[in-house]
Amino acid sequence: MDIPFLCHVFLILFGGFFAFQMTFNSTKFAATLRMNSPEAAAALKPAGFLMSGVVLMLIATLFGIGGFTATGELLGAMGLFTAFAFIYNMGLVLKVWPTFDGADHDVKNAIRPLIPLVVIIIYFLCVN
Repeated sequence: MDIPFLCHVFLILFGGFFAFQMTFNSTKFAATLRMNSPEAAAALKPAGFLMSGVVLMLIATLFGIGGFTATGELLGAMGLFTAFAFIYNMGLVLKVWPTFDGADHDVKNAIRPLIPLVVIIIYFLCVN
C-alpha cells in the first residue's frame, strides 16, 4: 500500500463519518457547534447528503468506477474548501470576525478542517 492510497482511504472514512453524523445525528452535531435550534439541525441534513456525494466520488475515483479518474481535481477542490474553512474558523478563534452568538469559538472547531487539509497536502506531495 502506498501513501496516496492510504490518504484516499482516510479521506473516505473521515468524510463518511462526518457525512453520517450530519445526516443521521444532526441535532447532536448541531449542539456541538453551539447551534441548538431545530433549523440548524435541519440545515445540516442537506450538508450531510452533499458530503456523502463527495465520499461517493472519492470511492469512484479510488476504484475507477464509471471512468472517474479525476482524483487530483476532486482533492484540489476539497483542499481549497478545507483551507478556506480553516482560515475562517481561525479568524473566529482569533476574534477577527464575530461569532454568531458572541461566545468564544472553540479551537477544536478550527482544527477540524485542518485534518483533511494536511492529508490532502500529503497526498499531493507523494503523488509526484
